[in-house]
Amino acid sequence: MSRQEEHPVHDPAVPAAGSPAPTAPGRAFPGVAFHAPGEPSRGAVLDVGLKCPHSCAFCYYSYYDGGPSQFTGIRRAPMRPTEACLEIVRAVADNGLTHLDITGGEPTVHPGLPQIVAEAARQGLAVRCITLGQFLLREREGRPLLDLLLDNGLTDILFSLHAADPQAFRETCGGALESVFAAMDVLDGRGFQYACNTVIMERNRRDLPRIARLAVSRGVYAINFIAFNAYHAWRGQEQAAALEASYTKIRPFLEEAVAILYAGGVAVNIRYVPLCAFPSLARHVVGVLGVAYDPYEWRNRCLNIDKPAAYCAEPLPIPASGVRPAYAFTRLQASSLDGTALCGMRGAHFKLFPAQCADCPAREACDGVDPVYLSRHGAGEFSPLQATVQGPLLAARLGYAPPFLVKTTPEADMRGAMAAQRSEIGSRS
Repeated sequence: MSRQEEHPVHDPAVPAAGSPAPTAPGRAFPGVAFHAPGEPSRGAVLDVGLKCPHSCAFCYYSYYDGGPSQFTGIRRAPMRPTEACLEIVRAVADNGLTHLDITGGEPTVHPGLPQIVAEAARQGLAVRCITLGQFLLREREGRPLLDLLLDNGLTDILFSLHAADPQAFRETCGGALESVFAAMDVLDGRGFQYACNTVIMERNRRDLPRIARLAVSRGVYAINFIAFNAYHAWRGQEQAAALEASYTKIRPFLEEAVAILYAGGVAVNIRYVPLCAFPSLARHVVGVLGVAYDPYEWRNRCLNIDKPAAYCAEPLPIPASGVRPAYAFTRLQASSLDGTALCGMRGAHFKLFPAQCADCPAREACDGVDPVYLSRHGAGEFSPLQATVQGPLLAARLGYAPPFLVKTTPEADMRGAMAAQRSEIGSRS
């Protein structure tokens, strides 16, 4: 019997398939908005440039300049000029999007970041900074950057939290976990709740429960577990094999981590894996099909530093099917990759479906399997998932409310709102 069968993760607040969709908490929580599950995202992103001083082992911009050195490209990458960033912020607001992530590279090294945050706040956008958290307490304009950003209207922070102890953090990112903790101490003292990203790799899969306990002990209200995939320039790098763990090896530690986070009232998303990779956790999975409907995901094309503001800020259209043409499913007959029989693909071999996926009830809501992963680990882990699909999403995803609560003001009590939402659903079920 597998560990999954012995210790299934069950969320009693998740309605069964066919149950009414969750609603916003009956008691008002200032600064917490409810995004109706199944509705397109109204979130946007501003890429301030890929320049970054960090050395994250998994970085998706590794080798992006085509050279042999992993980080040369991001060390030399340009920053988008501040005025161009401000123009995009205004265009995002004009297009009716409501919240904005600022990313890079490392956005806290951008000289115009305080001005950009202030402009986003003036435009009525909830604004979040995605950061490794190394420079937030360094002085800028005679005071800690974090204080300056908060005074300028910063709504939220999304920390990168890829290890639970300082040595592992340093080995993974080249940074100091102590700097992250110091920034969190300031935020926790102000009652400012925040979220975290954790990239899952071979080196940290066993530590996922420790990372979960750390998140619960801090002011974290949501955590995104992101499975490392050999995307972009990683496809040709042998180093990726040492970073990428099989789903079978990840599963018991991830299940334990999710149980800890559930008990602690923290929302969980799992990104970019097939739905059957972690069957008991499928409601948490958000792939390329689902991100268009998750409130914190990005509707615009801003990851293009050389494009004009109008292009960058324009919301991408979502067809009636819910599946963008780049991810359309195509059947494949008698095709194979490294000996693996396939039944279909998304896009132009962007993701693949092994033969056993042909009759899977959840296939229409599933990304499929990354080709590099499939060639490395084979198809033996995958099997049909017995689940109800509503458009490109699982019904269970639509019934899992916490990720659909959106922070819109700095002081919002996200954990309180999530607890109230769970309590209301539990009382009706």
